[in-house]
Amino acid sequence: MQLSQMATLFAKLASGNSLDMERITRAMTSHPMMISGPDGFDSQLMYLSEGALVSKAGAEGIQCVGRVGDGMGIAIKVVDGSKRAKYATAVYLLKQLGWITPDISEALAEKFMLQGSYTRLDVVGELPLI
Repeated sequence: MQLSQMATLFAKLASGNSLDMERITRAMTSHPMMISGPDGFDSQLMYLSEGALVSKAGAEGIQCVGRVGDGMGIAIKVVDGSKRAKYATAVYLLKQLGWITPDISEALAEKFMLQGSYTRLDVVGELPLI
């Protein structure tokens, strides 16, 4: 699927215009811990937003979020499949759109936007410009 198709799907999922889609959305937002486990990004986002957002990650750096009742959806794709980049992008974008409060943004950032303990940010070489 193309990103635009995934965003449209989540917009329709969250819109409330289809009884079947609304059932899925209600199941996901009523039991968010069953979506990605108690420590998963999707579960935490739906829990902290108190059911205002429906969220589901996909393989290889995909993240989709829909705003319940508004018929709006977003889809994110991180080319290298990095979860860390995907979460940082999602949190930043959701905050900029006003879909999450600064408090929710901070809570998600503290949990999902940490550098690994083995990350080194030292410059170890240069590529000369030609």
